[in-house]
Amino acid sequence: MSPTTSIAEAFRQWRIWWWLARRDIRSRYRGSVLGPLWLVATLGILVGGLSIVYGAVFNQPLKTFIPYLTTGFMVWWFVSVSITECCTAFINNSALIRNQPLPIAIYVLQTIARNLIILATNIIVFLAVALFCGLRPSLINLFVIPGLVLVSILLFSVGLCLAIICARFRDIPHLVANLLQVAMLLTPIMFLKSMLGPRAAFADFNPFFHIVDAIRGPLLGQTPSALTWSFLVLTNLFAAAASAWLMRRAGHRVAYLV
Repeated sequence: MSPTTSIAEAFRQWRIWWWLARRDIRSRYRGSVLGPLWLVATLGILVGGLSIVYGAVFNQPLKTFIPYLTTGFMVWWFVSVSITECCTAFINNSALIRNQPLPIAIYVLQTIARNLIILATNIIVFLAVALFCGLRPSLINLFVIPGLVLVSILLFSVGLCLAIICARFRDIPHLVANLLQVAMLLTPIMFLKSMLGPRAAFADFNPFFHIVDAIRGPLLGQTPSALTWSFLVLTNLFAAAASAWLMRRAGHRVAYLV
């Protein structure tokens, strides 16, 4: 089976990685009374506290700032956790990789699927915030579907590259985690792009801004810009080519590296 066929085969075996993703969620909260609802509670408490503080600091009306902050953190957690966990996707599943003849891309898909489930759970917080702040549904909200699809595919391609690289270089996961911490502070999540004033254009050079805004914008009833759509399409093409190349060059070595 060629590496490219292996990726296609991994998508065809969706029942396996979807079951693995749900198993991870169940095992993570086994014995807990609230279970995955702790994710909802964590996001709710974080957003509630930061909205009061940063809303006052930035002098923003809470009924517009709370939804912005909620959706920003929802999407950022999905993106950042997916990236960091993809770094160790092969390492954490080393026993399965060595003993089961499955396409290795399954373990990256497992990671993305697990975090999609968590994102879907956190929608409860957004719905509560939307009800409290008086957000009304509109047709623009439907743009969240292509945005989520493009972001998820991009995370898969980037995650596959990182999983292969990190199987060989074990310091990379720590580097990625530190870079993501800095990226969160530089990305308009706890502040609005407009707050940058004359430097607002710098946000357009931040890839994480476009990734977050492709999902956050539609949830808030705002259509993402053409620049955001163009960025996602182009980066998806580049990341897909890079992941296919890495699979051809090093995909067959992963079982020996982990």
